[in-house]
Amino acid sequence: MDFDDLFQEDFTLMGGEFESREELFTKVATILEQKDYVTPSFCEAIIEREKVFPTGLEMNGIVIAIPHTDTVHVKRPFVFVSQLRKPLDFIQMGTTDKGIAVEMVFVLGICDPASQVPLLASIMERFTQAQFIAGLREKQSKEALIDFLKLQFGRMMKG
Repeated sequence: MDFDDLFQEDFTLMGGEFESREELFTKVATILEQKDYVTPSFCEAIIEREKVFPTGLEMNGIVIAIPHTDTVHVKRPFVFVSQLRKPLDFIQMGTTDKGIAVEMVFVLGICDPASQVPLLASIMERFTQAQFIAGLREKQSKEALIDFLKLQFGRMMKG
């Protein structure tokens, strides 16, 4: 599967405002469950995993989070993108208490554990590129954002 297939307009929130990570995760899980991409256990699983394994990252001038959970909670693969109007507090990856203000969230839904590492690596690699970040920030609509992401990740090898 090409990684670009994982990005869809239905799984994109532009200008979202949430009071907490849990509120964001609940919104994302509700949409995904309605489309039959995740099991009812997904929401609780992603909330709990984020507490144990924080996913906030400061990379090249942008602050993102890449939450995900065990494959057992995912029926079909996806990447749910949320561009936030107001930054949301996440804990920085590799720490237990360093809060960072995240501006974009990429929720990964992976069915095959072997494809999770290459996808995560490719997302992180893109965030080392200033041109990618500039392109990401300038997108003002779901359509433009998804077209941009499909183009960026469509060059990936089948995994």
